[in-house]
Amino acid sequence: MASCLHFIVVLCLTIGLWSGANAQKEENPCYDPCKTCPSGWTLFEDHCYMYKHAAKSWADAEVDCIALGGNLASIPNKGVYTFIRKIINTSTNKNGATWVGGHDSSKEGVWMWSDGSKFDFKSWPVGEPNNSGKGENCMELNLKEKDYPNDTKCTQEMPFVCRMRL
Repeated sequence: MASCLHFIVVLCLTIGLWSGANAQKEENPCYDPCKTCPSGWTLFEDHCYMYKHAAKSWADAEVDCIALGGNLASIPNKGVYTFIRKIINTSTNKNGATWVGGHDSSKEGVWMWSDGSKFDFKSWPVGEPNNSGKGENCMELNLKEKDYPNDTKCTQEMPFVCRMRL
């Protein structure tokens, strides 16, 4: 009788663990913890990131990211925002202005990410984006080396961060 009770307890625990493992997989079915980023890329959550030092216009930076298999970085949450700022600082020892994938070039005031993901960025400072001087359709991080996302002219040349799904 005791061994039967022991078997039932072990079975219930096993089913509970199995259900928990399956539930975690269902939260993010595309993420495979065994995959790694290509050389030169850094893993965060289920994406790989790369800081590119070469100063380019926003459009040229996006073309480079696409050629590498990604896009300019989208920022779906505060954790990714903080991580991207850390990559910039680690790569340059400063918080220099850097392109990411936000733009409103299709329609003024309607922001999108270049990878097509939902634009739900909540970390704009008060007064931004402001389209100051008109034609500020692309998103940079670290204006004047501060924790300051900004809309600016897409023709400016600056380094950039690429992002690709793992």
